[in-house]
Amino acid sequence: MGLASLINENRKPILFALAGTIAVVVLVAAALDELIDWQVQVAIRKNAEVRALNWSENFFATTPSSRRMVEKGIATPSELDRLESSFALVDVIRFEMFNREGVRTLLSDTGVLDPSSGVNTTALRVYETGLPLVFIHEKEDYETQATQFETYVEVYLPAILPSGETIGAIEVYVDVTRFEDELEEVFQQISGYLILGTLLIGLFPAVAYVRTTRQIMRKDKQLLELTRYDKLTGIYNRDTVSTYLTQFFASPEAGGNLGIFFVDVDHFKQVNDQYGHAAGDKLLQHIATVLKGCINTETDLIGRYGGDEFVILMPEISRDMFRERCSLIMKASQTPCRHKDINFIPSLSVGAYLTETRDTEKSALHKADLAVYAAKRSGRSQLVEYTPTLEGLFDQEVSRQSA
Repeated sequence: MGLASLINENRKPILFALAGTIAVVVLVAAALDELIDWQVQVAIRKNAEVRALNWSENFFATTPSSRRMVEKGIATPSELDRLESSFALVDVIRFEMFNREGVRTLLSDTGVLDPSSGVNTTALRVYETGLPLVFIHEKEDYETQATQFETYVEVYLPAILPSGETIGAIEVYVDVTRFEDELEEVFQQISGYLILGTLLIGLFPAVAYVRTTRQIMRKDKQLLELTRYDKLTGIYNRDTVSTYLTQFFASPEAGGNLGIFFVDVDHFKQVNDQYGHAAGDKLLQHIATVLKGCINTETDLIGRYGGDEFVILMPEISRDMFRERCSLIMKASQTPCRHKDINFIPSLSVGAYLTETRDTEKSALHKADLAVYAAKRSGRSQLVEYTPTLEGLFDQEVSRQSA
């Protein structure tokens, strides 16, 4: 046997091994691709379902006319505008509502998709079973403005009132283009390591990808959660406070025993002018921390309602406990605030009101606000509890100044 023949004979096992290895890598890569594609589909479905469910729950919790809209398809322009203004927070692009017979009663008129007629069997099935159904649409050619949405998801949900009654179904269209792009970007970054990883430790890269996908979903959920908080102080923002009040007063049986404290920072402009905006920010953070120490974090809520205004809500509180919290808040307000080498005592004007069963959201806020005005009018740095004698106080002041 010549040298050339010997070399050729020795190459055969190596070539066979190499070919086998390549075949294994190709098969594993194909399997990983299928696994990753499946995981992406699962992630997109779950993400869209959570977004649609959050939007639907918020809609029924904050819209007193939701039954009329679902059952009769009657909605005022202002109601539709308010609903469409909430789309951006969860990437909703359209919704349709169906009654108990599966007949569409209302849709948001954005021109995204052509409306259908007759009974929607999918909506009827969701109403009858109480189970959501999710459908993904990717990169299809539309004749309408929907071409801007490369990927969107149809989510059918049962239309459930806060009382638990199911009155129909609601179909929510969710734009998941951004979410899908994030997943694809991650895949592109680690796809090269997936093939190498299959040679080294089998399916570990696929597991890592699944974990990364979940991290993206968790990050996305955290971003949604951040929309509820004030960036400077870390407590709830005005929208969250308003949503809580709307939900609290939505039930006819509710309205009583909610302690409301309106807190206004006295002379806040002077602090900014004298010490700078950094000192003003420090003061707001200090007050948020102090007030948070006065509440039960499991039941109560505190939020920044305006530039230098805070609101504290204490549900199911007795009159005695309400008075104790009034004293606690004023005592805590004397806690010094330190900025650099400066110490100063905050001055707070607080309006307090314990709601009654006949109160509405508007009347309760009015009474707490009136108490704040009385506190500031009486010299600031004090807490005033609302009494009926305060009614007309603002009008009297305006009349006196006009005289």
